[in-house]
Amino acid sequence: MKRLLSELQRRRVLRTAALYIVGAWLVMQVGDVVFPALDIPERSLRYVLFAALLGFPAVIVFGWFFDVGAHGISRTPPAGPEESGEPRPLRAADYVLLTAFLAVAIAIVYSMADRAADEQGLAPDRSRTGTPMVAVLPFTAVSMDGDNAFFATGVHDDLLTRLAQLESLRVISRTSVLEFKNTVRNIREIGARLGADVILEGGIQSAGDRIRINAQLIDAHTDEHLWAHTYDRDLTAANIFDVQTEIARAIASAMHATLTPQDVNQLAVIPTENMAAYREYLRAVEIRNTQRVWKNEEYGKALESAIELDPLFTRAMAELVGHYTFTNFFHQEDTTSTPKAEALLERIRTLAPNSADHLIAKFYYTYYALKDYPTAYELIKQAESLRPSDVRLLEIMTYIQRRLGVFDERVDTVRKLIELDPLNSQREAALVWNLGWMHRYDEALAASKATEAESYQLAYWRSLLNLREHRDIGRWLTDQETIYERYVNEADRMSLWEAHIAARDFAGAEQLLDSLRDNDSEIGVYMSEQDVASIITAWLLGDEQALAEVLPAKRAFLEQSRGSDGEFINFGTNLEMALIAAAEGNTGEAQRLVRMVLREARKDMTNQTAMLANACQVLGMSGAAAAAADCLRTAFSVPSSAHPFLEPHLPYYDPVREDPAFEALLAEIE
Repeated sequence: MKRLLSELQRRRVLRTAALYIVGAWLVMQVGDVVFPALDIPERSLRYVLFAALLGFPAVIVFGWFFDVGAHGISRTPPAGPEESGEPRPLRAADYVLLTAFLAVAIAIVYSMADRAADEQGLAPDRSRTGTPMVAVLPFTAVSMDGDNAFFATGVHDDLLTRLAQLESLRVISRTSVLEFKNTVRNIREIGARLGADVILEGGIQSAGDRIRINAQLIDAHTDEHLWAHTYDRDLTAANIFDVQTEIARAIASAMHATLTPQDVNQLAVIPTENMAAYREYLRAVEIRNTQRVWKNEEYGKALESAIELDPLFTRAMAELVGHYTFTNFFHQEDTTSTPKAEALLERIRTLAPNSADHLIAKFYYTYYALKDYPTAYELIKQAESLRPSDVRLLEIMTYIQRRLGVFDERVDTVRKLIELDPLNSQREAALVWNLGWMHRYDEALAASKATEAESYQLAYWRSLLNLREHRDIGRWLTDQETIYERYVNEADRMSLWEAHIAARDFAGAEQLLDSLRDNDSEIGVYMSEQDVASIITAWLLGDEQALAEVLPAKRAFLEQSRGSDGEFINFGTNLEMALIAAAEGNTGEAQRLVRMVLREARKDMTNQTAMLANACQVLGMSGAAAAAADCLRTAFSVPSSAHPFLEPHLPYYDPVREDPAFEALLAEIE
């Protein structure tokens, strides 16, 4: 021990340690005074102390091997009679050791600084790399009457659309930021909820022919104001778009994001210089955001008015092409909307052939009017590349992906929607629903548990996935009743009816339908959901009188959709007619129609996903055991609403349950 102490003294290790301790103490004292003055978080002192403690062993080792004096750093000579007392030059190995000491010291300091920043919310969000995420809170409207209040909302929405075009930024969607309209929450809380890096807030004030737009950009991690500006301009459309462009550039600059050539070109576009046309367009946007537009004539009229006021307004034209073709998609008896869409599409092609407006309008026409889904998919992918943060385009993309059966790609798109629209529970539900359709139940369950969102869709799927675990249909019915009561305004009443059917509570199913009487009606060439449920319930109850009363009228209603060849022009009508045939006991006709349905459904995976289970059920009702079993095998192997832990146990299959062909299926899935 004496020799060790002597050696420590000779190598000046003890002195080095003492000097280190004194130096660390002095740094702590200075920090205690200086840190508050510089607005450095007080807890940072803890990290300084921690770094000092971590560095102490390194200093001891350093003092053992090296000596620091007037001659610089030299290697401590070994003890012994040959010791000269002169400093010994450093060798290559010494330089390596010194480099290692320096690297360790830098790592310690960096780690402590990084940790301090992270805990204070000062460090970048490590979960997101690459493109910054921007949230634009709803603008406040000052000095605007009720008739013009929509203007602030419209400008906010239009700014989101403009920012959504930029490759260098990602933008939180309108539906998620609306939660914070007139909010009292602080910026850090909002940023954490939205997953945003920066938040833009502002207001609009109008006075006569002048408008004032103020905006400020705030770091969502630090609450630091990065940029603020007030724009006082004449109230013209061109000035509003100029302000939007300046705001976009300011955000990019504050985030150190370089605007791409595509960004520059997008920002240079002025959709319209006609203020009256712009107001009509904003009115249409307000209707689109708050109502079901295909049922609202005012939406189309507002867009038509905007185009009449400015015949060069291609953005409004593209929107109107979408409206015309979307309307025709659901109301095929409308013979005027498609020609009008074609005329508008040609005008856009003439005015702006290389624009995003032309591409989007062409997509709408290809998807809704031509129903050319592969081409539409390529078009929407091009459109999405021009508007990478546009959730409307992404949402439509999920529709096409479902029709084409590219469900893996659909999952990726839904995940992107969740990122851009994090507070919209429908996005989370869509992910769970999609995984459930794909029979990826473990992933669906994990996704349902990973989100804190609450909605009817999520509650339904959680109960269904729980059924997969406990296999108690009676318990599932109870769960469905609880969910229905909780979400009565948004609940799918037919899901509750089906739960009654699954539990073989046919009287309860009938009672539910009675409570919903006169709340539903035929849609186009289709029966209502209630009518379909009533037919099935009467068949399950063996109520011949009820069937005799309803079936002739519903058959006559569906007969209207026969084509010139005598066949039904719509595969959905074929399926409903097959149900009627099965309920009447006409098994041959029921099976013939189902085969047609299955053949046609393969052309559109949306239809196959939604109706495959119903087709299997009709086969079961008609007594076609082998066909029903094969149908279910298909349904379990492709995305569909048929689930192996529930579907084969439903009463639709009671007529074939003891058939060897169906028993073989049951044995396969157990």
